[in-house]
Amino acid sequence: MAPSLVGAVFERPSTSALAPGASTSTFTQSSFKTGFPQAQHRSQNKKSAFARAREAKAAGRADEPPVVVPSNPVPPTVGPSTPPHVVAEPSPPDDWRAQISRENEARVGAMTEEEREEERREILERFGPGIGDVLKKVRRARAAAPSLEVSNSASTPVSPSTTRPSSRAERKLRFAEVTPSDVHVYESAPPSPRKKALALPPPDASDTEVVSLGQYSGKVADEEPDEGTPEYIRRRFFPSAPAHNPDLAWMDDTLVPSAFASLPPSSTLRFDLSGTPLAAPLHASLPTHLGLHHHAPDADGVQRAGYTLDDVFMMSRSGVRAQRAAGLRMVAGVARWVGAVQRGDADLDGALKVAEISELKGRVVAAGIDALAERGALGVHAVEVVWECVVGWALGEEALDVDIESAMDGVELGVPDAAFPLAHLLPQTVAALQTQAESPDSSSRTRILAILHRLARQTNEIATEIVGTPNLISALFRTFLLNASADASALDLLITLASSTRANAQTLAEPADALLRFVTTLPPPDPALLIGTLTFYAVLASYGLYAHIAGTAHILLAALAEYVLESAVTDRKLSCAWAGLLEVWIVCAVDPHRTTPEHEIIWSQVAAWGWAADVLALRGSLGVLQEDWGTWAALWRAEAAWVEGARVNGVRAGEADRAKCVEAVKAGFEVKDGKEHLVVAGAIAAFAQDLNEIGRGGAAKLKRLGRSAEALMAAIRLWLACLPPAADGPLSAPPFSLPFAQLSDLCAKLVTHPLWARVPKCGPGYVFYRPLTRLLSVYLRLSQRLPDVSQDVWMAQALSILSRLLPGDEEFALQIVQEILELITPQWAHGRVLNVPQIMWDRGGLAVIAPFLARAVQPRTDVHTAPWYASPNSIQRATTLRLPASSAAFSSRDYGLPLLRDWSLSPLDHLLRSGTSPVFAELPSGWDASEVDVTRAALLLTKIAREVASRFSFVVFVLTREEAVFGCMKVFMLEHGQTHEEATAEVFRDQVVGRFMDDLLAPFTASKATQSESVSGAPLSPVIPSPPTQTQPDLEQVALRFLGPATPFYQYYTDFVALYDAISFAHPTFARLLLPPTSMRYAPDYRRHLWNDFAHVLRSVRTEPMDVLSGDLGEYLWPVDTDAQMLGAYMRALVKDGGAVHGFLRLVATHHVACNIWPDLRDGIGGEQLGEERAEKLLRAVVDQGGLEVVREVSTYRQVRGEGVELPPRCFELSAEVKVSRLEYVRRLGGEAVVQRLEGLLR
Repeated sequence: MAPSLVGAVFERPSTSALAPGASTSTFTQSSFKTGFPQAQHRSQNKKSAFARAREAKAAGRADEPPVVVPSNPVPPTVGPSTPPHVVAEPSPPDDWRAQISRENEARVGAMTEEEREEERREILERFGPGIGDVLKKVRRARAAAPSLEVSNSASTPVSPSTTRPSSRAERKLRFAEVTPSDVHVYESAPPSPRKKALALPPPDASDTEVVSLGQYSGKVADEEPDEGTPEYIRRRFFPSAPAHNPDLAWMDDTLVPSAFASLPPSSTLRFDLSGTPLAAPLHASLPTHLGLHHHAPDADGVQRAGYTLDDVFMMSRSGVRAQRAAGLRMVAGVARWVGAVQRGDADLDGALKVAEISELKGRVVAAGIDALAERGALGVHAVEVVWECVVGWALGEEALDVDIESAMDGVELGVPDAAFPLAHLLPQTVAALQTQAESPDSSSRTRILAILHRLARQTNEIATEIVGTPNLISALFRTFLLNASADASALDLLITLASSTRANAQTLAEPADALLRFVTTLPPPDPALLIGTLTFYAVLASYGLYAHIAGTAHILLAALAEYVLESAVTDRKLSCAWAGLLEVWIVCAVDPHRTTPEHEIIWSQVAAWGWAADVLALRGSLGVLQEDWGTWAALWRAEAAWVEGARVNGVRAGEADRAKCVEAVKAGFEVKDGKEHLVVAGAIAAFAQDLNEIGRGGAAKLKRLGRSAEALMAAIRLWLACLPPAADGPLSAPPFSLPFAQLSDLCAKLVTHPLWARVPKCGPGYVFYRPLTRLLSVYLRLSQRLPDVSQDVWMAQALSILSRLLPGDEEFALQIVQEILELITPQWAHGRVLNVPQIMWDRGGLAVIAPFLARAVQPRTDVHTAPWYASPNSIQRATTLRLPASSAAFSSRDYGLPLLRDWSLSPLDHLLRSGTSPVFAELPSGWDASEVDVTRAALLLTKIAREVASRFSFVVFVLTREEAVFGCMKVFMLEHGQTHEEATAEVFRDQVVGRFMDDLLAPFTASKATQSESVSGAPLSPVIPSPPTQTQPDLEQVALRFLGPATPFYQYYTDFVALYDAISFAHPTFARLLLPPTSMRYAPDYRRHLWNDFAHVLRSVRTEPMDVLSGDLGEYLWPVDTDAQMLGAYMRALVKDGGAVHGFLRLVATHHVACNIWPDLRDGIGGEQLGEERAEKLLRAVVDQGGLEVVREVSTYRQVRGEGVELPPRCFELSAEVKVSRLEYVRRLGGEAVVQRLEGLLR
């Protein structure tokens, strides 16, 4: 049983004498021996209990209070036994005061005047000049105070107590009067023990004059404690307190600062109270008053300053709320430090390994989430911890601009750190919202909103979890939107959630009626709430959802239109949001069967509400400054949507509506000082300037470039909408003028600009390329309607723009691919002398590959990213409004855009994977084509695309050598694993297929890669030069797109060589494709596999040097191959069967063998001694085993690196000086026998 806190109570004896004037209450007067009062009925006492209590308090108690004896036995003490309580007779205080006063007067009277003056001077020096006034005041106060008898108890020794000290009697404090001279200003310094005086050193032992006084054998008195120590404070200020208080035991082990000097440095990461890491030298030097030592000592018994990570997390789970709050405050600081380490703003302490950061992040997140729903300061610090983990860790080194940050909502940021347990975090967030809703401080609620917004921006899956969390959406509405202090940031969160998926938008459309409260009050108290509501409705309408609200609230919307027209000058964002909402609702009304549910809004309603007139009326309120361009773009898009819808639903294809629109805007576009003309001219100038300076800017530059592109794109879209239908014939006159030449030059410069090379590397910032791709798209439509643009020019533009489109542009890309296939007809091919056999057109032409190309553009049919602006097709099919994360868009096969240069060969991929490709299950019912038909069409389209792009100098979009080689390798690999009864059934043996492959590879041969008919002379250079600023991918990188990371290209190559050995029958094109991986650019494994493992196939490879697929034959020759295994293979190829290799392979083998023999060719390869040993062996092997032709070629071979490749027979022509030097070298290595064999060749 645990000891009780209060022991037995001993009442004082009943016979104790009472002080004069003591109370005679029944509580003090008793005739019983026990001392307890006699029972008395309250009616017998005429005084009330309150009156008696006041009298008792005024009279006071003459005796001491009862002594509390501990219930546990007290250890016996050495010395005489004392009774438990001794009461001494009180003595009047006036007696001893009078006696002392008489003694002092007698002593002063016996002094002389000089002694009195000396005493007076000492008193003044000791107590100050004001001591006289103090004594006078004390005397007056003593005379005025009533005379009371004070009881004095015998003093007892204080023994250590195992319990807390008992309550002290009530004390009255009095303070001396402070004079100006009593105020002293001391320098602020931490308390530290007073420095001890050092003892004098002992005398020198050799000093004979020193006289010893003996050794002290008495007991040394206890030393006075040092000033500032706990014992000094106890004796000085709390003399009655026990010397060994258990509550202060933690202070006893604290080392004085001087003891830290000899301690080893701490190797553990420690933090201060704000969570900031402490430098290791400070662990032993910081004083104790900073509050950094309130923790257990380390394993070595030393208590250092600062809290370890274990201390911090232990405090964050303390049962004491204040201590837990302090711990969470430190955890928040630790989270900030972790974020700084991740961003590189802070160095990682050596005590914490990099691998431990992920574990630390998990502990930090868990500590914050556990306390997220707590009230008071605990919950506030917990929210701060989670905010640091979710939002703070994601902040970059540079703070993003607000507009840039908001634009980032259109793209997924990517998968967050695995440390976020969403299954625990989101329910805790709901509880935190309910808790923080009662708090007057809104900072925590704002941070919770920021946490949810950041998580929603990460991925669509996380946004779906947020929407699906029970009671979370209702808590958001209740906390942030349905009260007097609504927060517009909550609308931003709803917009992000609705933009993530169609399913989330459908869920959020249910409580959307509650947001009409922000539309009803005009002017709005907070314009951001109105703008956010309109934007949210526009997001829902982009899926074809919630469009019925346009009819339900048409009266409110009419009033809103009047307000917008009045405030367009002062509130541009509101005008943009209003026009954008009208644009999407108009698109929904074009085809009411596309909305969900159908007929949410119909065209007759839109026409009756007069939105077109409202949009045109906005023109008069707008300026022409750059800040107004966004509003102009929104206005033009809304008007274009109206005209496009009227073409479908209006009378005579909307001819009247189109004419009305042209009449309203024509003058503005054509008059020099017209608003539309000035806006377009300013946007073109700004776009050109920003495009020239884009290399020196980041996201801000792209954002500004996109602003100009939006204005130009909207103007072109309005121009296209005002055109008559294409079926009416060629365009006689444009609806209004635009600077067509300037737009063409800008788009030509944009499509070939180097900025596109940075798209895969800019992370979520690639969302700023969307206005640029949309500008190129609408310009391609504009170019298609211009009379001076030929079909070939338009096709070149289409092929180049297709390679620039991004996810979200799939709808437009599919249209362009289909139009390109329809453009290539027999008449078109005949007019350009392509020599396409008629059998191709009889088998369907290029239409047979349309399903495969559609799958290349959009590999996934379950994900449809909405385009930049809505269309009747997109509102029905779109599954998300956000672009995928950069890692998913450019590093996976889930997204086809942007298209690669070899996209036209993608049908071969599906043929190679015919067993798993989903295209074959989705082919149209009338599709009937063979592998040969598909291969022919794919090769023909690739050939046409290459020739058209090359003709118009779109070099960057031309198929590279490696892409062409790998594409042709796919044609041969169609036979891998196939069994045919006849060789003629093999695809690569088809004459049309073979001719198309030769045509595709022809520009990449060595003969086409020279600037003249002679190979010698200038270095080789390709006919189609690659951009000098870009490094073209090699075969391994090109193959990675098709094979994936799991299958190395080497495995693919081994299968390819084995297939050649099995079925090729020395097919020349097949043989040429064996060589590119064996160049010195690639690993030696490829060369070993062909020259060693399949050396028997080398005699069938008769490729001449001019037919090799290379832009520089030197890549097969340099650097010289010194691998012993390869040198043996080269020797076997030269000497076996009299030199069975031919053509280019013979040149390669001769080159590497000769370079390892002759010093003038070795160029310092290997060591001198090793080189000569290898040279001697090779030379003897050639002389002894090689035929005369082999010996002649090796002996007379010459080549100069960096001066072009010399081909036979010029590479076997030696100068006289070289012959003499080689003959001397042979004499030194091989002796006279070898000299006699070679003397005739080297004479």
